[in-house]
Amino acid sequence: MIFVYNPTCEMAVRADTINYQPPAQLVAFEQKWAPLMMFLATSASDAVVSVAPSADILSYWSSKGVVIPQFISVSEAKKRVRNGEQLKPWGISKEVLYRFGGHSLSSQFTAAHRQLFSRLSSVELSNALIQSVLPSWCQQEQSKVVSSADELHQLMLQGPCVLKSLWSASGRGVTMVDKAEYVPATFRRYEGYLRTDEAVIAEPLLNRIVDFAMLFSVGSDGEVTYLGKNFYRSDKSGRFGVELIGHNPLQPYEDSGALPSDWETVAANLLSCAIKSLSWHLLYSGMIGVDAMLYLDDSECVKMRLCVEANLRYTMGNVNMAISRALGNGVQMEWGIGNGVEFSFLPFANTIF
Repeated sequence: MIFVYNPTCEMAVRADTINYQPPAQLVAFEQKWAPLMMFLATSASDAVVSVAPSADILSYWSSKGVVIPQFISVSEAKKRVRNGEQLKPWGISKEVLYRFGGHSLSSQFTAAHRQLFSRLSSVELSNALIQSVLPSWCQQEQSKVVSSADELHQLMLQGPCVLKSLWSASGRGVTMVDKAEYVPATFRRYEGYLRTDEAVIAEPLLNRIVDFAMLFSVGSDGEVTYLGKNFYRSDKSGRFGVELIGHNPLQPYEDSGALPSDWETVAANLLSCAIKSLSWHLLYSGMIGVDAMLYLDDSECVKMRLCVEANLRYTMGNVNMAISRALGNGVQMEWGIGNGVEFSFLPFANTIF
C-alpha cells in the first residue's frame, strides 16, 4: 500500500476538480508532516510518499515495535500505482486520485462520493442515531441542513448555535455563535457558503467538557469494526488542539456514576449499527472517525453526544492510537501539530522529524 498525507482533502473535494492546489503554506504543512503516515503502515513493503525521517528517529521507533515502511517520491508512487499497488491517501478526493492514478482512478469519483465526504454524512449519522433507542445519558441533539439565507438568519436570531460549512477539516469551517454581536459578520460568511455550496449545517451550542473520538473501519462488505476511543483537546473555537496519550478525561465521570461503566460498549454498538444502516460501504470502505463530546445540559447534568462529526478518512486519532500502542502502558503525554505544539519523536527532542 502507498500512503499519502493530504489533510486538505476536504478542500479538494469542495473544489471538485482534478487540478485543485492548496495554498503554499498548506503544501509546506503537508510535506512537513507526511512522515506521520508511517504509523498507519502495517508492513515493511508499504510505502509513504515523503522524505524519510533521520536514521536515529527511525531506529527509535523501530525499537518500539513500529514497522518502518519505505519512503518514496511522488514519481515512484505513480509508477507503483500504475503497476497495481493500492493507493491509501489520508482522505479521498478527485485530485489525489488523479495525481497518483490519472483519469482511470479520478473518473471513479462521483457526485455521490462528493456528498459522502461532506458534513451531510455527519447529519445522516446523527439522524440515524436519533431514530435508535438511546439511553438517557446520550440523547443526540438534532442537526439541521439550512438551504436559504432567510432560514439561516431566523435561526441565528433564535439564540446560540454552531454553524458548519459542508466541507472543511480539523474544526475549520465551524463557527460558534454565542453572542448577538457575532451574528452580522457570521451571517455574511455563511451566506457566502450558501451561495457556493447550497447548504450549511446548524446545530445547538452545547456546554462541552470533554472531547473524544470513537474510531471504526467499514469493509467493502458493509461490516463495521470498532477500533477504540481516542482523547484529544480542542481549542475554544472547536479546532484541533492536542492529542492525549495515557489520559482518560472521562474517568472521573465514570467513577462518579455520571456515566455508566459500560458506556463505551453501548456507544460503540449504537454507532456501529447506525453506520451499517447507512450503507456507506457501497461508496467507501476504510476508516471512519466519529468525533463525540461530553457536555452539561441546561440542568447541569452530564450528557454525551455520540456524533458531533463523522470523518470518512484517516484521522489524527488513528495516528495517536498507533503511537500510544508503541509507547506502551504508563506513558502520559500530549502532542499536536502546528500552533507551536509539537510531538517529540525522540525523547527530549524539540521537533517531530
